[in-house]
Amino acid sequence: MEQRKPKVSPYAVFLIFNTVFFMMDTTNSYFNIYLDELGFSKTMIGTITSVSSLAAMICQPVFGAMLDRSASRTRMLQLLILITACLYPLILLNKSFLYILLLYTVYFIFRRTQPALNTTLTVEFAEQNGKDYGPIRMMGAAGYTAMMFLVSFVAGTDNGTVKTFWLYSLICAGNILLLFFFPSMPGHNLERGKSRVSPWVLLKNKGVLLLILYHVLIATANGLGQSYFPIYVTSDMGASNSIYGLMVTIGSMMEIPFLFLADRIIRRLGIRKTMCLLGILTAVRWGNSFFAASTGQLFITQSMNFVIIMENVTIAILISRQVQSELKTVAQALVATIQGVVGILISSMAGGLLADAFGIRPLFLISAGIALSTAVLFFFLLNGRNGETLTEN
Repeated sequence: MEQRKPKVSPYAVFLIFNTVFFMMDTTNSYFNIYLDELGFSKTMIGTITSVSSLAAMICQPVFGAMLDRSASRTRMLQLLILITACLYPLILLNKSFLYILLLYTVYFIFRRTQPALNTTLTVEFAEQNGKDYGPIRMMGAAGYTAMMFLVSFVAGTDNGTVKTFWLYSLICAGNILLLFFFPSMPGHNLERGKSRVSPWVLLKNKGVLLLILYHVLIATANGLGQSYFPIYVTSDMGASNSIYGLMVTIGSMMEIPFLFLADRIIRRLGIRKTMCLLGILTAVRWGNSFFAASTGQLFITQSMNFVIIMENVTIAILISRQVQSELKTVAQALVATIQGVVGILISSMAGGLLADAFGIRPLFLISAGIALSTAVLFFFLLNGRNGETLTEN
């Protein structure tokens, strides 16, 4: 008997899911604005984000190793999204610093694992089916842009930042439903007849270590710039929540063409030039923020958000090429931890102290300096044998 073909192709499923998956990120920046509205100092805000980041940094690689041994990474992603959908609105029940610190930390541990798992599944699917990863990730930017219109409108209403918490849970519900149409995709470290591969072998891979070093430096630069940028726009520069939402929306729209061409750009420029160029553009972005004389100039900063997305895509593709299939999830989780957690840990704590002492604007100059130094460092570091380490696989 002839098998029926699925009504929706797996490629279409990945496109649709990534469109909705990245909508969850639209509410993130309003969390710090909410804490600022509660009267928390920048040091207190930095403590909340850095402590939660430290906890996630410890747990995320462990989660990654578990997911590589999971019978269905799809169902595990569903479970992780469900947990965060329930936890995030609970933050609103109490305004005390300790309560928010504890609950946000638990939420963040489960939240930080989700992007790495989605990246692993999507890159793996793209490689196995001869597709480019960039266009699939581009749908995330398109979904983010569309949802940001709604989120910025909601945030601009009375008590709007509180409403964004509930909007996050609603978006999560959409993702959970879509995952029922996702292929199961079991972890490769579960396959019978094969000995399990220890995650510790990643630390012997020179290519992975170089990527981690790059991510530590760039994540620190972006973390210092991004952590207090929403507060800088709304409090220091006097823009409304709606204006900030419009700024983020325009920024996400700019990501779409670059993500569509991401794979071709990397192939055309090569790894060394791509990574160095992204470092320079990051320096330009935060340098513009430091010299900004008006809110209008900060639109340029946000419109360059595609640089961060391009960095993430580049690293995701390179990591997938560097490691064996049994460790793809834990490798992406490890690098996502470095990018999203270590950077926040350093920038939030140090950034909060510096922002309280000297203001937010000097942080942008420090960010630009770190990014430019990283570009120069890797221009020379990715020569000879080190450069070959990232291009042979």
